Amino acid sequence: MNFLSPTAFLLFGLAAPIVALYILKLRRRREPVSTLLFWEQIFREKQTTSLFQKLKHLLSLLLQLLFLALLVLALAQPQFAFMNKSARQVILILDHSASMNTLDDTVSRLESAKQQALRMVDNLRFIDEMMVISCHTQPVIHSPFTNHQKSLRGAIESIVPTDVKTDLQPALAVAHSVARTKPNPEIIILSDFHQIPDLLLTQQDNPDAQLSDAKVRLLSVNFGEEGNVGITQFRVRKSLVNAFDYQTLLTVINASGEEKSFNVELYLNDALLDVRPYTLAPGESKSELFTNFTMEGGRLKAVLDVEDALSTDNVAYAALPKREQIPVLLVTPDNPFLENALAVDEKVDLTVVAPDQYDPSTVGYDVIIFDRYNPPRLGDGNYMFIYPPKEGAVWQIGASLETPIVTEWERDHLILRHVHLDNVQIAEAYRVEVPITADVLVHSFEDPLLIVEEGQNRKIVFIAIDTLQSDLPLRIAFPLIVANTIQWFQGKSDIEEYHLQAGEVLKKRIDETVAVQSVTIVGPTGESWEVPVEEGELFFDETSAVGFYELKIGEGEEVWAVNLTDAAESQIHAAEGVGDLLEEKEVVLGGSALLHYPPWIYLVLLAVLLSAVEWFLYQRRRID
Repeated sequence: MNFLSPTAFLLFGLAAPIVALYILKLRRRREPVSTLLFWEQIFREKQTTSLFQKLKHLLSLLLQLLFLALLVLALAQPQFAFMNKSARQVILILDHSASMNTLDDTVSRLESAKQQALRMVDNLRFIDEMMVISCHTQPVIHSPFTNHQKSLRGAIESIVPTDVKTDLQPALAVAHSVARTKPNPEIIILSDFHQIPDLLLTQQDNPDAQLSDAKVRLLSVNFGEEGNVGITQFRVRKSLVNAFDYQTLLTVINASGEEKSFNVELYLNDALLDVRPYTLAPGESKSELFTNFTMEGGRLKAVLDVEDALSTDNVAYAALPKREQIPVLLVTPDNPFLENALAVDEKVDLTVVAPDQYDPSTVGYDVIIFDRYNPPRLGDGNYMFIYPPKEGAVWQIGASLETPIVTEWERDHLILRHVHLDNVQIAEAYRVEVPITADVLVHSFEDPLLIVEEGQNRKIVFIAIDTLQSDLPLRIAFPLIVANTIQWFQGKSDIEEYHLQAGEVLKKRIDETVAVQSVTIVGPTGESWEVPVEEGELFFDETSAVGFYELKIGEGEEVWAVNLTDAAESQIHAAEGVGDLLEEKEVVLGGSALLHYPPWIYLVLLAVLLSAVEWFLYQRRRID
């Protein structure tokens, strides 16, 4: 035994005045009375009980001294060795992923888990400690080890629901690393266990695994058996048919044990765009493409018209960015084939000028195409040369090639995507001295026919054949080459996707021309954050709720969509084999009544009891 406050033993000095008060004899006062008849009777009764009175006084003194001893021991706060050995260090992991929002009997699984966690706090002994960790994909420590129940309750109550998928592995790894520093650790996981962490499976198969030094208890909060239907994919890409349209891929899964019939509703900017009926067998999933969206973009939302236990995966969001036209300048004496190829591309804003009308200082065009013409000077930008004259060409041009044949081409390059150049008839071409910084995409044996060069501030595409002396403009390959070249100049093969899964970090590079120190982000619930921009980059990790996030960057605005879209999270039933790992609820939640409170409390209660006994034996008067 040891004492936390041994200086309290100095209070034993109070025993001296207590004893002194008991042995002190009071001087009686003399008072005249009219008769001694009654006093003699009392004197005779007192003589017959004098021994008992002495014993009662002695017993009262002993009780008072014992009362003092108990109070002093309580203030000294005694500790016993067996108490330290039996103390538990409980690490509570509370799952608050999207599946924990499932309603079982009108109560969410997260609320049930929090109520069970609060019962654990109530049953903690004074020698026990608890740490509270919440987890979805990333663990958060809400309270370090403490036995202060009010702090633990506050930590548990502060855990809020999220729409993030489940991954208990990181939290279990953190708990294990902490448990290794404690003598008697115990890890309790509160979850619906629709997925089993790999560490638990390793522990089950190999008792000598890294969790063997900590007792791991699993407590499930999966009470319901209801099925669920959910959206597992909702992605946007540029249409392969129409440059100004989008294709949205939607995948829905029936994770229940019975057939489900429902409607899928598609909304654009809150206006109903499309409705399609779905009937899915148990475990069946269905994918479908939605097209014909406005070029102005907007906010797209897919809604499953169905009532099930988990509502989070019944809605998905997508942000459709506005497609801006690309300003293109064509400098040509006359080339109807090239003009038509550019005119049919809806994403191109075309301007055509004759060579004598071209001004080298012209700005405002993303792409400039020179057809059989060399500019007097060439600055930064995107340039396409089609069979320019030999004099003044950007590269050195050599001898003419007669009826060259296309022998090979780089099919994987963006400019030649979906392009076939078999049996192309070419009448006029010439050799070109290719710089070492350039790449040849089309060959006629050893001679280059199509060359590209990409520098820091300038891109060049050079075609060394006379398109007017070839059947290339009559083939589908020609407008494809022109369209792909403009797309290559833009530096991306698809639209930028403003899409995240719940819990992912939003990373964005801020244009250097937009001088901002911070970006305001407004979430789907109206909550806003002021996020700093450091070295031109933005990082935002508060994406735990699904919906649209508005980024206010200077005078502009972007919209990002955050979704759950996780097939495993839509499987709200417990994973197979979890039942063999679960603990009995009463065993996990209940606590031993032994030493539920520290010993000083029991000492104080005993002292109060002794005080009552002493009052009954000595202080209480009876008058017959």
